[in-house]
Amino acid sequence: MDFLVILEQYGIPICVAIAFGFFIWRQNQFIQDTLMEELEESFTRLEQINIKLIDAIKKMQIALAEKESKISAIIEIMASLSGNGLKKKFGKKKDNEEW
Repeated sequence: MDFLVILEQYGIPICVAIAFGFFIWRQNQFIQDTLMEELEESFTRLEQINIKLIDAIKKMQIALAEKESKISAIIEIMASLSGNGLKKKFGKKKDNEEW
């Protein structure tokens, strides 16, 4: 059918309503296809960034624990080698005690 025949038969309001309906349908298709793919890519990228940040934090915590154990060993060695009362002050620390 020709557009003018439809316009003549049904009138301008019906043709405009059909045009708007088609526009809305095309817009929904665009949103569902293109934008959802972009959102999924963005989500995947952010998820990978979060995983890398968590890995970095874990590595940093492990390194910090190693350094703390080395520092406490050095303090114990220094306290045991000194003869001026540091052994009593800086001897073995308890688990819940801080330096």
